[in-house]
Amino acid sequence: MLKKKLHISFILLLYMGVCIPLNAQIIVTLPEANITARSNYTVTLNSGTYNGLIGLIPVIEIKANTANFANTVGGTATVPLNTAFLKIRSIGSLSVLGSPTEVTLTTAYQVMYTALANLSSGAFVVDYRINSAANTWVAGIYRTPIQFYTGVLSPNRITPTTPNFDITIPAFMTPQVTLGTVNLPVNSFSIYRAANGLSVTKTISVSNTVPYILNLQTGSSLFTFNTSLPYNQLPSSAVSQVSGTLTGIGTATAINLSTTSQALTTTTGIGVPTNNNQVLNAAFSITGANLKQSFVQAGTYLVPITFTWNKLSTAYPSGTLQTSRSGNLQVTVSDLSEVVANQTNVSLAFSSANDYQQGVSKQMPAHIKISKTTPYNLYVRALTQSFSSGANQIPLNVLRIGPMVGQTGMNTVTLSTTSQQLINTANPVIDRNLNVLYSIPASETNKLLGKPAGSYSTTIIFSFVAL
Repeated sequence: MLKKKLHISFILLLYMGVCIPLNAQIIVTLPEANITARSNYTVTLNSGTYNGLIGLIPVIEIKANTANFANTVGGTATVPLNTAFLKIRSIGSLSVLGSPTEVTLTTAYQVMYTALANLSSGAFVVDYRINSAANTWVAGIYRTPIQFYTGVLSPNRITPTTPNFDITIPAFMTPQVTLGTVNLPVNSFSIYRAANGLSVTKTISVSNTVPYILNLQTGSSLFTFNTSLPYNQLPSSAVSQVSGTLTGIGTATAINLSTTSQALTTTTGIGVPTNNNQVLNAAFSITGANLKQSFVQAGTYLVPITFTWNKLSTAYPSGTLQTSRSGNLQVTVSDLSEVVANQTNVSLAFSSANDYQQGVSKQMPAHIKISKTTPYNLYVRALTQSFSSGANQIPLNVLRIGPMVGQTGMNTVTLSTTSQQLINTANPVIDRNLNVLYSIPASETNKLLGKPAGSYSTTIIFSFVAL
């Protein structure tokens, strides 16, 4: 009888000596790196205390007490139970004997470990593995109470028996490390002539767990300019001539660039993307009209730009969260040249005595169209030594080429096989039309007298260099 009483008191003493508070929590904080890489994350945590009982060989089981991990900080996002996997690491000072099983968390009890012998009391240590690839993670704290079970003979040998299991998801917006330089190449006159001009898209990789608004601003109100080519004066090109927007985003808005930070979306912002990774397409555009106004001189136009990601104020956690990345926006204008004769035939007719007395002339509106992205001279010359009609000839110097009334910046020259300068060091221009006057004055008509009737012709060449 005495022996039995001593045995019972020993058991009670052992049980009471290992009690711990019942409000303990198991907290797994999923690192940003694993969320971004979609890789598994495993952490080893002390999950309570196993209270050993002499003669008890336990079977340790676990289950969740809710259907999902529920968001404890607001919102409707949940995390499925089968995102989490558990495996016993050790009990007390010894690793568990036998083969512990990694189990998937469910609402039904799963056997984690079947002991081969009596286990002594001590820390109950568990490996928690989170399958990061199984979910799109929204910042928050996701919780389910879990329940450990040690068999029908003594079901509550692990304390606390029903701790809270939390998965904490950090709030972050992480763009790629560097943005580099966004280049808009102006390498064809067709770009100037197109109404929509030129557009280039910059792709930006972003990983995030919170919704955000993306802002854009420039470091200066004007582009800096650099060139190794000739120029008459430095261009003054405003950044407002360039527009920016996001393509493929339903909430996107377009802006004209400015030193003020401007939102590229409505206040709804951009949500957390599937699998937490996305590629933003930031489009920069310059209309044909703005190119003609501000980007005609060949060279490099450069301005710093900064994108800023701002967490929506309504999203968890409270307060502000901001991330910025900087780069450069560059417009590169090539050295381009083009001379076009809009009319390829010019005819001066002598059909009366008055024509010989007064001379003749021919007005050619918009006769020559000039495009040049550096300062230019315009020259003209004849390809042959004279006007010819079969074996008959008229000297070239009877013809004058010059401006029509109202046409400025143009000289009058006498035709020769030597290049004559019509325009001197004019500013770069796109599609400048020249109104040209061809004439044979009365002072030169005597050189036509006695010539047989016929059509006398030569080829005339307009060029930017003296040929």
